[in-house]
Amino acid sequence: MTQLPSLIPPFRYAMVEEYLFRGGYPKPRNLRFIKRLRLKTILSLTPNPLKPETQEFCAQHSIVLIHIQVDKMKEDNIPLSYNKTLMALQILIDPANHPLYLHCLDGADVTGLVVACLRKLQMWSTSSAMSELSRYLHTNVIAPEEFEFVENFKNFEVTIPSVIPTWLWGGQVSFRKHSCLRLKFLNPEMMTEEEREIKDRKEKLEKEKEDDYQRRKNDLLDNLLDTGDGRHRSGSHYDGSKDSPDIIPGASLSSNKPPSLAGSDDVGFVPSSRLNSSTERRESKDTGSPSRDRYLVDVDVDVDRVMMDGLDQVEYYNRFGQHSDDEQDGHDPSGSLMLDEETGETEVISRTLDALALEGL
Repeated sequence: MTQLPSLIPPFRYAMVEEYLFRGGYPKPRNLRFIKRLRLKTILSLTPNPLKPETQEFCAQHSIVLIHIQVDKMKEDNIPLSYNKTLMALQILIDPANHPLYLHCLDGADVTGLVVACLRKLQMWSTSSAMSELSRYLHTNVIAPEEFEFVENFKNFEVTIPSVIPTWLWGGQVSFRKHSCLRLKFLNPEMMTEEEREIKDRKEKLEKEKEDDYQRRKNDLLDNLLDTGDGRHRSGSHYDGSKDSPDIIPGASLSSNKPPSLAGSDDVGFVPSSRLNSSTERRESKDTGSPSRDRYLVDVDVDVDRVMMDGLDQVEYYNRFGQHSDDEQDGHDPSGSLMLDEETGETEVISRTLDALALEGL
C-alpha cells in the first residue's frame, strides 16, 4: 500500500474568515496542503516574490500570485505602511479573489497587523483586534509600535467592491456610519445610512433649485406676454383698416409709442423696413464696420442664462420705470423705452424679450 505524503500546513496557519486564510511563507512541503484549499489567490507581503518552484505550482493550479513588497520586521521598526495596508484590505474583501491565502515571512507581525486592520474594518473594537494579534506573536506581547499602528488606523478611505463577502457586515451595509474609517462604495446602491441621507438631501436641494428656476422663468414669460399686450395696445384705435380715420400719417400707432416707432405691429415687432432704416442711420454715424442691431439675438444664444441673468433687470424697468419726469429723462412713460447712449435714439426694451421669445421660449 502506497503511503501518501503528509499534509503539512504552513507555519502559523489559521482561518481568518470563510475562504480567507493566513500563515507563514509557503514552502514546498506545504504545497500539497495548499492544493487542498483550492485557492484562487495568494497575497504575499514579503521583501521578494515567491520562489520559482512555488510560482510554478501556482501556475499549474491557476492560482493568482499578488506580491506587495514589505521588508522584514525589525525591532522598533514597522516596514508596513498604511497605503500598503489599504491595498491589501481591498484585495482581501473582494470575493472575486476568494479563496485567498495571506502570508508574510513568518505569519506573525506583518500578517497580524493587516488582519487587525481588517478587524477594524469589520467594526471590531481595538481591544478585540489586539487580543487576536497577540495570539500569533512570538512572545504574545504587542510592541508599542504595533499597538500605535493599529490604533491610528482610522480616517482612511477604503474602497468597497460592488459585492462584499457575508462575513463583512453581514454582506450588507446596515449601519449609519463607520466607526473609524471612510468608505467609498463602487456600488451606488450600497452606502451607509448617513451617506444616503446626504445624497437624498442633495437631490432634494437640486430639485428645489430647478423648480425655482422654472417658476421664475415661467413668471418672467407670463409677465412678458402680459406687459407686452397692455403696453403696445393701450390707447390705440387702430382697427386694421388702411382707411381708419384715427390714423394720422407719420403719427404713432399708440399713445405710448413715439413717431420714430410708428409702423410696428401690435405685439411690439418692428417691420424690417423700419429696422433697415434704423440700421442705415447708425451706419451713417459710424464710419467703421457696419453696425448691427444689438437687440437681435443669435440663434446659439444661451437663452436660459440670459433669462435668469438679464430679465430681472428688464422686468424692473417695465414695472417701475414710470415716474413724473420720464419724458424729460428720455424714457417713455410706459417704461418700455430706453435711451441709446451711442445714437441718441430710443429703443423698445421688449425687443429683447421678443427676440428671446423667438428663440423658442
